[in-house]
Amino acid sequence: MNSNIKRPLSIVIFSLIMFLTAFVTIIANAYINVLPLWGAGNIFSKMAVMDIVVIAIYPVAAVAIYSVKKTGWWIFIISATFIFVYNIIAFVKNPMVSIGSVILFNAFLFAGAGFFFRRHIIAPYFNPRLRWWEQASRYNIDLGVSIQSHDLCEIGYLEDISQGGCFIRIPADVKVGFVYSLRISLGNILSISVMGRVMRILSDEGITGFGFMFYNLSETERQGLIGMMDALQRLGLGENPEEVESDDKRIYGRYSINISASILYKHKEVAVRLMNLSATGAYVRLSSDLEMGSLCGFLCSLGDNSVRLDAIVKWKKQAEHSWMYGLSFNDVAYSDRLKIMKILGKIKILGGKIRDRDQQEYESMIEQTMSSTPYRIFQKHKKAI
Repeated sequence: MNSNIKRPLSIVIFSLIMFLTAFVTIIANAYINVLPLWGAGNIFSKMAVMDIVVIAIYPVAAVAIYSVKKTGWWIFIISATFIFVYNIIAFVKNPMVSIGSVILFNAFLFAGAGFFFRRHIIAPYFNPRLRWWEQASRYNIDLGVSIQSHDLCEIGYLEDISQGGCFIRIPADVKVGFVYSLRISLGNILSISVMGRVMRILSDEGITGFGFMFYNLSETERQGLIGMMDALQRLGLGENPEEVESDDKRIYGRYSINISASILYKHKEVAVRLMNLSATGAYVRLSSDLEMGSLCGFLCSLGDNSVRLDAIVKWKKQAEHSWMYGLSFNDVAYSDRLKIMKILGKIKILGGKIRDRDQQEYESMIEQTMSSTPYRIFQKHKKAI
């Protein structure tokens, strides 16, 4: 669960009111019956067993509401009905209680029960996937880089960068030898604009990649690149000198900021395009067709941080030239969870944005959930009308 995201305020407020109502009821009864709250002859000594049971129901109902679980919803509805009936009986037995207060309190209970029959409120109690506040924050992976010329303006993503050049993936008709304007943004770190000449093209599965050499840098641009390299080094994203071949002639250290990911499926490792990532799952793209519900391994690395997890294919969609898959991680060990959080922390610093909830998808899930909730009574009534 993501502790930074809280339950809907309406649920928190209503559960708090139910919890405090127990104390208000005790104080009100002590006042009406002119009895002290403690000491000899206090209000508790005069209460019947049923009165004490009703007082205890309020905090139970409050916890049930706050839990946002199926059993919690039923506990609240049953509790509200029980208290509703009890208030009427209490009024008949004790004429000192005003009819106005009984009607007002029962109206509050009736309105509360009605509130929890609303489709957007009842649905999360019956479908865990609709409890968006329990879902781990999911970060979109694409890092900001754009390429411009007099007849071109495209956005792509950055795989690596050095003081001398960079490698980007971008769906554009870019030609070797031509010079383009590049704007590179690394989230909260830095944003720079430089000129780059296309030195090579790499075509493989997915979006075509282009190797750029920075061209005619000004001193300001050079200092901006140095600042960006320093920031990436502090994040631990620089290449390991021990892994660089001795005949590598590169002048500048290259910093890989590509989120490298692959899946192990049917004993075969396949590189994937990682679209977003959270502590509980991932969204990937690849050209292969995977079976729904199948098990696979998920491998992800960023700089010195890497993690290997078991996952299950929860959903899939077919795109124009690839398949999109939602993976859910199985039984993530505490040590692996820490590794994921480190990767997510770097993604966030590098400019990864928390994915917004898809409202259309959310509404669709609510509609599908309604048939398994008591709300279906209202749906049938509407259809009959």
